[in-house]
Amino acid sequence: MNGQHFQTAVRRPTGDALEEFMLLNGRYSNFTKETFFIRYVSKGSYEENAARLQSWTEGGGARERGFVFERAMASQPPREKVERYLALYHGGAVEFPFRFQNMMWQKALERSFAQVLELFKQARGRSEDSIVRNFAVKLLYWMDTYFPRLFVETAKMNRFPKFACGGGVKLAEYLFLYLLWLLGCDVLYLSAGEDVSVSNPELLALSLRIEDAAPPPVCRPASTERENAPSGRVVITMDSVRRPERHRTAPPQPAAAPTTA
Repeated sequence: MNGQHFQTAVRRPTGDALEEFMLLNGRYSNFTKETFFIRYVSKGSYEENAARLQSWTEGGGARERGFVFERAMASQPPREKVERYLALYHGGAVEFPFRFQNMMWQKALERSFAQVLELFKQARGRSEDSIVRNFAVKLLYWMDTYFPRLFVETAKMNRFPKFACGGGVKLAEYLFLYLLWLLGCDVLYLSAGEDVSVSNPELLALSLRIEDAAPPPVCRPASTERENAPSGRVVITMDSVRRPERHRTAPPQPAAAPTTA
C-alpha cells in the first residue's frame, strides 16, 4: 500500500446537526474520511430527537447501510461471555472478534485500538494490566456487539456506517465512540441535558458539543388571568359593575291633572 493508511478528519455540521448526521455522508478522498463525532445535548426535546433517530434507523435501507441507534449501551458484557473476551485479549496480544476484508481498514482497526488503549491509560493515570485488561474486554464486547451491524461492507471503503446512542457515557464508552470515529463511522451521542461523564479537556476536544435551543417559556392566555389570580389581588367581575341604566333612580312622574265635571 506504499505506506498509505486510512485516516479520519473532523466534520462540522453547517445547519441542523441531527438532520445532517442522519442524511449526509462525509467526503472520502485520498484515504481520508470526513466524519462526525457529535455530543448533542438536547435540553428541551430529547424524546422528540430520540424518536427521530429511532424512525431513521427503522426506515428503508437503514439496516443494510449500517445505521444504528442505541438508546443506551450496555456497560458490562454478560458474565457468561467474559471468559471469551479475556481469551481474545490474551495478555495484550489481542485477537479481534471482527475482521475487515479490506487490509487498509484492518490495519486502521489495529492501529486505532492500540491508540485508544493509550488514551485510556493517560486519562486514568494508571497502566496496571488488570485495569487495562478490563477496559479492553469492554471494547471487545462492544466490537462484537455493534461492528457486524455497522460495518456491513468490509471489502470496499465505499459505505461508511453511522452510530447514534443515548444513556450514560463514561470514559470507556466515550473511547469506544472515538474508536468508531477513527474507523470512519459517523458518531452522535444524544443526551437529555447532561454531557458525557468525561472531565479530561483533551479528550472532550476530540468531539464537538452542540446544544439545541431550550424550549420557550409557556405564556398563559389572558382569559385565564381571572381563574389564576392570586388571592391577595382584587378581581372585579362584570357582574359587580353597576350599569347606570339598571340602577339609577327613575325620575318622578308629573301628577295627573284633575278631571272637570
